[in-house]
Amino acid sequence: MAFRVSVDQDRGARLLLYASAFACLMGTPGPAFGLPWEIWQSPQRLASLDAADRVVEHSSHCPQGCRYDRSNAGPESPEANPTPLRWLYRDGAEVVVLDERGPGALTRFWMTTGNGVSTCIDPAIRIQFRFDGAAEPQLDLPLASLFDGSKMPFTPPLVADRFSSSGGFVSRVPMAYAQSLRISLSGAESGANPCTGDDFGLLWYQFITHRLPFGSEIATFNPMQDFPAWRNFLDQRGGDPWNAMLAPQAFQDTLQPGASLPLASRAGSGWLRGIRMLVPIDRRPHIHLRVVVDDEIAVDMPLADFFATPEQASVQTRSVFFGEDAVGRLYSWWPMPYRQGASLELVAGPALDSAVAVSGDLSVDTEPVPPSAGRFIASLADRCTDAGEFELLEERGAGKIVGVAARYRADGVATRGYLEGDERVVLDDAITPVWYGTGVEDFFDAGFYFDGGAFSSALSGASEVDPDGNGTTSAYRILATDPIAYSRSIRWTQEAGYSPGLPVPTCLRSVVYRYQGSRPLAVSLGRFEVGDAIQAARYHYQASPWANCATQSGQYSNEPPRNRTALDCRYSEGLSRFAFTPPQIAGPLRLRRTFDAAYGIPGTLASASAAEVRVNGVRAGWFPPAAANRARRWQEQEVLLADLPGASQLEFEIVPESGSHAAGFGESAWELLGGWVDPVFSDTFDGSGVR
Repeated sequence: MAFRVSVDQDRGARLLLYASAFACLMGTPGPAFGLPWEIWQSPQRLASLDAADRVVEHSSHCPQGCRYDRSNAGPESPEANPTPLRWLYRDGAEVVVLDERGPGALTRFWMTTGNGVSTCIDPAIRIQFRFDGAAEPQLDLPLASLFDGSKMPFTPPLVADRFSSSGGFVSRVPMAYAQSLRISLSGAESGANPCTGDDFGLLWYQFITHRLPFGSEIATFNPMQDFPAWRNFLDQRGGDPWNAMLAPQAFQDTLQPGASLPLASRAGSGWLRGIRMLVPIDRRPHIHLRVVVDDEIAVDMPLADFFATPEQASVQTRSVFFGEDAVGRLYSWWPMPYRQGASLELVAGPALDSAVAVSGDLSVDTEPVPPSAGRFIASLADRCTDAGEFELLEERGAGKIVGVAARYRADGVATRGYLEGDERVVLDDAITPVWYGTGVEDFFDAGFYFDGGAFSSALSGASEVDPDGNGTTSAYRILATDPIAYSRSIRWTQEAGYSPGLPVPTCLRSVVYRYQGSRPLAVSLGRFEVGDAIQAARYHYQASPWANCATQSGQYSNEPPRNRTALDCRYSEGLSRFAFTPPQIAGPLRLRRTFDAAYGIPGTLASASAAEVRVNGVRAGWFPPAAANRARRWQEQEVLLADLPGASQLEFEIVPESGSHAAGFGESAWELLGGWVDPVFSDTFDGSGVR
């Protein structure tokens, strides 16, 4: 198959691109403006909110909420881990771990392996990548070679192994595809593992993928290409990663106890691009950084928290966006756009008992702020819980999370079990998470309680590592190319302990860095249950003639699990039909389905096949296959649809893909989401999202 090669622009071209404003928020993404993950091209790309970009996580999390988040059977009893296999499905000698349909990109691939301690990857395991429906893999190589630096473009700083990422293996090589991407493993269950000395073959994994509207212009990844601009960006740890050559504005003064020290005040439109300052490490917890943007507080927290530099750090944080540089200066390169004005000051905390000399510089850019740019916010939370979960962020509206810095410790007990907690992210008034992780250290690119010790890299790190359960773990992760993006609402939580049934008293102090919009970018254009005769008639629903429809009772995969009893129709032949006629249509459009995932065999046979979505007789999108989950049978999926200019009524046809890798296709409810239209929604949208 022929590949279209996307060539990175040189630095001068990127500066010219940065100087041009992003004029369109809702249009189909294209190379001229940079694809959503290509944040190295411009700070405006990082700050842009784009409802036509869906970022999802695929992982080896336990489907029934147990503690064993990985694939392959381990030493525990079958009762403790009744579904040990987490593959999507089997295909001959291969196990498929990812099968995405439509245009998009894989931007993060994390893995660890071992039995209580991270080890090398079994050399018998191979990984196969198939792009755009290819019958044979275009990339087929030993799994270990993705991380050991032996094969371009999988070399540092785009990849890290367990020695440089404290027990984790991670790749941030952006692998784009125009039509589809399938990733499979062979030899992943080959028996005795020479790297571990046992026959468990345990693998933990997480894949982060972007989903774009059907028909988006994408240049498919070429295994021979490299990403010099992305590499250069990640190498700028301390300096401006975009190298915009802005003239720094120096300051030098003294902060008195009980006082504040203004550093800058700007009127009009522009960007606060860089903050650097020298402050003694023991004073950082007692001095607040306060940034006000357009008359709203964007940052108000101790320097130690905002720059992720705890006083007890054994390794200094030196990420691409914040930390401490080689000469001891704190730095932040988060782009902070302002439209009316911005001010920045230092404020003495109550524990600051003597004057402190501070010096540094600020970088300001006068480039116009495009409509797509969100407002930068960094929020601090500090709380403890005996059970359940932590809430890292819950809010309504649009935005995207681009970073997090956190400090964890056990509360009143000596255990590192607080690092077992999985993150769960529910977006846009859905019920099931689209991000479901496998543990705290895994989220931060490491493995096995950070068993490689403290580390710091461009996009992740741990400046403190708890050795025995009596200490503190401090970690950070930059989600620049894999943001948690939301168009209507977000609820981001993390388990406190091994599982909901095995909690650990835990304290968490966290900073969430994000861009936020002034209103939602998606609203519901209609929703119906296939089992409700009145609703089904209103939306002209017709099940496939070969559908088997039955009422099912079970739970969703959220926590605590929500119950549902409803009709589900399952079919492998024919197609289903329905129609939406919203008062006005604005893109991007997203089609969400609720379905029963209890069919299939976990790790062997998918619960639902892929399915083509036709709108008004034209192919407009694809649903990917869905994993089987017999314990939490109710699941949700979304597909971004192609642009449909001029349509007033949308007539849908859902056509399952034929094949032997899935137990048919199911549908229980359908919902259509679209872009905000002022005359339609400004007076009626209440944001409740009530089901």
